Amino acid sequence: MTAPTIAVTVIGGYLGAGKTTLVNHLLRTSGDRIGVIVNDFGEINIDADLIESHDGETISLANGCICCSLVDGFAAALDTVVSAEVLPERVLIEASGVADPAAVAAWAHAPGLELDGVVVLADLELIDRQLDDEWIGDVVRRQLSAADLIIANKVDRARVDSVARLSAHVDAPVLAAANAAVAAELVFAATCRARSERALDPVSATDYFHSKTWSWELPVDDRELDELLSSFDVEGVERVKGVVRRASAPDVRVVVQQVGARRQLTQTTGWPGGFSQLFVIRRSDAD
Repeated sequence: MTAPTIAVTVIGGYLGAGKTTLVNHLLRTSGDRIGVIVNDFGEINIDADLIESHDGETISLANGCICCSLVDGFAAALDTVVSAEVLPERVLIEASGVADPAAVAAWAHAPGLELDGVVVLADLELIDRQLDDEWIGDVVRRQLSAADLIIANKVDRARVDSVARLSAHVDAPVLAAANAAVAAELVFAATCRARSERALDPVSATDYFHSKTWSWELPVDDRELDELLSSFDVEGVERVKGVVRRASAPDVRVVVQQVGARRQLTQTTGWPGGFSQLFVIRRSDAD
C-alpha cells in the first residue's frame, strides 16, 4: 500500500511577526495530527523551547503532534517527521524570520510530501517602516511575494487602514488577525500558486543580519542580566528572544521577547531545567 502524501505548509514572516504564536494556535485548535519543523536564525532554537519543554531536539505532544528542530538540517528533521510511528496529516515548517519562504518551500517536494501553501505573517504595527527600511525592506518584500496567504497580524495595535494599505501592495489574499488567531481551516486553505508567478533569486540572511547567543548553566545574576538587556536598546537590534532564570528567583521562568525597541518579560512559575538561553539578531550595518 502506498503511504499517503503529507501536506506541507510553510509559515514565514519577518522577525516578531507572530509565527510561533500562529504555530501554537494551530497546535491547540486544529484537529489534525501535525508535525512541526522549527527553523530559526541563530545557533539556539528558542522557538522550540517556547512551544513546550522537550527532550533533546524533538517534542512529543499529547495530541499526537511532534515538533523537531533543524539542528541537524532539513533532511534529518523531515526524516524524523515522516518516520513517526503515527504519520502526521500535515507538516508545518516555521521559517526563520529573515529567511525567504520560497527557498524553504523547496524542501516540501521531498518524497512523500506535497507543498500545500506558503503563509506569511506581517506585523501591521511595523510593516510600513519595514518596507521602507533600506536594509530590511528587500527581505520583507521577498517574504510577502512568496505568500499564498498573508496574515496581517497585530491588527489591534495598528492603524485602522493598515489592512487595506497592505492589501494594495500584495497579490495574495490578506486576513486580519490579533495574536495570530486565524482558523486552522483558513490557514490550511492557502493553496499554493504557480511558483513561476513569484520566482526570485534567494538571498542569504547573513548578507543582512548576524546573531549572537548567550547560555548560562546557573541562574543569572540580576544585575548582569539587566545590564545585558539594556545593551540591546540600540539602533540595529531587530530581535531578542530567550528563556532565563534570575538568581533572585531561580524557580521562575522568564521569557524575554523584544522586537525593535519594544521589549516584554513574562514570568511563569516552575523552571523546567536546562540552561538559560538568549539570542539577539542585529543588522549587519549596525556594527
